[in-house]
Amino acid sequence: MSDTDWSGWLDLVESQLHAGEDQRSRMLLGQIRDRVLHKAGLRRGDILVDLGCGRGLVALEAARIVGPEGRVIGVDLSEGALDRAKAEARRRGLENLEFIRSDIRALPLDDGTADAVTGRSVFAYVADRKTALAEAYRVLKPGGRVSLFEPVLREESYQMDWGEAEAAWRRMRLVLESVHPAYGFGLGQLKEVLESVGFTDLETFVWHADTSRMYATLEEARQDLGELLPGELAPSEAWRKAGISEEEVAMVTERLWRESARPGFRNSIPCVYAWGRKPL
Repeated sequence: MSDTDWSGWLDLVESQLHAGEDQRSRMLLGQIRDRVLHKAGLRRGDILVDLGCGRGLVALEAARIVGPEGRVIGVDLSEGALDRAKAEARRRGLENLEFIRSDIRALPLDDGTADAVTGRSVFAYVADRKTALAEAYRVLKPGGRVSLFEPVLREESYQMDWGEAEAAWRRMRLVLESVHPAYGFGLGQLKEVLESVGFTDLETFVWHADTSRMYATLEEARQDLGELLPGELAPSEAWRKAGISEEEVAMVTERLWRESARPGFRNSIPCVYAWGRKPL
């Protein structure tokens, strides 16, 4: 995926969250950030590596917590997102932040760099999670802490009547679960991979995010269903490659749009928090 794809998608999400009509989403992001940081157990003077930092939701708050004696290193592949994070750090007068453009599967950091590692909505989208989490383990000091949050799109639940679109929807879901890293990611996998690379004292907590909303237009429903993620991670791209017809996608999208206006419509996504330690 290109940097332009990812950065552009982040721009869209950011504009939606700050448009004034989505206060609930902004509150949810704040709650996610705060829980991830709380479980990271940050103290003044700590060094934190924030993987997949994006525009710095977690990193910017972490910099305030660790204070000028500490240091926060944000890592992301999107140069556009990192530029925004740097600009916000300057605006806030934070000088203990460093941002690095890097693949999280090959971090340009020494062994034992960090007291804690965090990640928010990043490992679900990486096919080779074991390599990425092994890197997180490597850069932690012995006794260091890991704290993660990931959506589990595989278990996304729509409470609605799919009607004549049900067969097409089932085919579309099966395609995503078989070829898309995020939709192939199950609830128990994060803990399993963390354990496999050496983390101990692992705990997880599952929270169900209610993402229900009525779509104002058919186009809005289409974007939310098929363009939920940017570039090659877009569900629509997986459907196209698997031979799902435009007619099937259109039928499913229209059904979702119409059903979203009904009082009983619900859409929820389970999300998993996971935290643990690197042994001493």
